[in-house]
This record gives sequence, C-alpha cells and structure tokens, in this order.
Amino acid sequence: MFRYWFAIVRRTAVAAASAAVVSGAAMAGVLISEDSNAWSIALRRGALGGLLVGVVLAGVIATSNTLHARRTASRHGLTLSPDAAAGTRTTVFRASVPVGTTAYQLTDSVLHALKQAPFTRIDEVQEFTHGKLSLVCASSLANPVKLSISIETDQNTATVTMEARPVSTWKRLDGGASWSVLTAAEPHVRGAVHPDAGGTSTA
Repeated sequence: MFRYWFAIVRRTAVAAASAAVVSGAAMAGVLISEDSNAWSIALRRGALGGLLVGVVLAGVIATSNTLHARRTASRHGLTLSPDAAAGTRTTVFRASVPVGTTAYQLTDSVLHALKQAPFTRIDEVQEFTHGKLSLVCASSLANPVKLSISIETDQNTATVTMEARPVSTWKRLDGGASWSVLTAAEPHVRGAVHPDAGGTSTA
C-alpha cells in the first residue's frame, strides 16, 4: 500500500509544487508589506511556509486517494498495486478462435460474460457494435469508470484491446477505480473469447 501512496505523491508532485510556490509567494508578499526592510527574512519564511503547504497537500491527497483505492480493490477481491495510481489502464491480448468466428460474436459473448460476472455493476452500455463495446461502471465505485473493449479477428486469431479510464476525462486520479475494473474484468473477457487465451498487458 505504501508503494501506491508513494506513486500518488509522485503524480501530484507538480500540483503540490505549484501550490507551494503560490502560497509561499503570497506569504512573503504579506510579510514584506508589513516590513519592507525585512524582505530577506520574509522570503525565507515564505519559502518554508510554501514548502510546508506543498508537503501537507501532497500527503493529504495521497492518503485520501490510497484509502479509496484500498477499499475499491478490496471490493473487487484484489490486492492494491502501484500500477493502480494511473488514471487510465490498458491491456492487449491475443487468443485463438475457431475459423469464421466474427468480432460481433465475440463482442456479444464478452458482454454476456461481463453482465454475469460479479466483478462490478454495469450501469450503462454506451456502445455495442461489431467488435466495439463501451460500458460505464459507476454505482459501486467512488469514481465512475468507462470500460472500452475492441475486438479484431484475423482468420483464427482475435486481438482484444481493453481500456479503463475515468468517465470524467479531466481526472488524473480515480482512487484505483480504473485499475480495479480492468483487472477484475480481464479474466472474464479472456474466458469469453477463449478459455485458454493468453496475452500480454501494457500500461
């Protein structure tokens, strides 16, 4: 869990540093306005104050996010990983399928498998076409997640691309929700495409 916390600190470092600079400059400005002759002391105090603000802000954000991520991972039967700190997760795998199997057939099988799976609740099916499936999982998560699945077939091989990202595209942190949804859904998708499907994952 500490590795996840540290990963969040790194991801929020720029925002924390910006807050530190702004608050430090504001503090120094106030002190200088009170005593223009003590500007060197004001700058030092402003720098220290800004640094404290940045450290506290990064710590609070990381701790809060880690607690959310731990609860979400536990709800899905997973152990929290540092990889969960990324707001968007992607995995790609290939599987052997019977010759003549269409992408639509596989997409239908995947949708059916995910609806039956206990991994999380599907609140909305946004897209269901030939080889394309987009789902929104929201009710059981603090941060709603969009799960997109793309399936392409070539003779007896299917290539499946899965992506989970926060519904709110501006979010950089989602409390491990995207990682949890993708990690929990992947075995069901693999099983729907082919019981013995193997593949590689990419972040």
